[in-house]
Amino acid sequence: MRVVVNGVRIYFEVVGEKLALVDGAIVEKPTLLVLHGGPGFDHHGMRGFYDRFADIAQVIYLDHRGNGRSDRGPLESLNLFQWGQDVRDFCDALDIEKPIVLGHSFGGFVAESYMTQFPDHPRAIVLSCTQGRSDPGEASYAVYRRLGGPEVEAAAKAFFTDQSFDNMLEFQRLCRPHYNQTDSAPWPIRNGIFTPETLVYFWRDGVTPDEGGWRDFNFLPQFDKVICPVLVLGGEDDPACPIEFQEEIVTTLPPGIGQLHRFANCGHGTHVDHPDATEAILRRFFS
Repeated sequence: MRVVVNGVRIYFEVVGEKLALVDGAIVEKPTLLVLHGGPGFDHHGMRGFYDRFADIAQVIYLDHRGNGRSDRGPLESLNLFQWGQDVRDFCDALDIEKPIVLGHSFGGFVAESYMTQFPDHPRAIVLSCTQGRSDPGEASYAVYRRLGGPEVEAAAKAFFTDQSFDNMLEFQRLCRPHYNQTDSAPWPIRNGIFTPETLVYFWRDGVTPDEGGWRDFNFLPQFDKVICPVLVLGGEDDPACPIEFQEEIVTTLPPGIGQLHRFANCGHGTHVDHPDATEAILRRFFS
């Protein structure tokens, strides 16, 4: 399904009903809006885990503009500020009130954009293996080196510096296998739609902070606006968004707002490497 949001068609999927019949009574379930990682991927890499929460929430997945089956719109609209605005306006278009918004990796960047622009809109936020600001790469390089050695570190540096097709292939070959500690890690390029143009544009050089690109974003100074509960999940062996960035998010949020669950022997996605424990934590948080 698609809905027009800010001039572009946004693709989305719905799992589960909003109004459930329980013991002869109608019970309204909260909406869980799941924001996929990337950019350049689609939402299908999230379905295998998050569909299970349809018993307690109406689960909605969307493809960000310029990703998956959504329209791209103007190239300059592929930025974190617009993606965050799209989340709010997507909810308005579908009459979604007080959603729980969960963002993984790049989806976490978008969730941070949304929650700092519209702090009174979400019921709660979940930030999965993400960070509140851009980083020149040194923290990630250290984890790649620890997990895979100098060749893997060099491939990561090459890709972070220049997102050429050859560097992208080498990154996928050498670095992606170290994203997770299990063999069941999803590969969105194989299982969904990959849009490399969006990835390359988001990672381009010469971006200023007000352009909302990867090279120079920082939502941390705006975290004092956040008023809803924020659950932060992180893996101690995550090379993409190292654990220190999740720690930084929680310590920067207002007191009592954020809580961090860190997982040992876990890479980029606690739902991938520790699905049972992650499910238990999320169910407690959603309740």
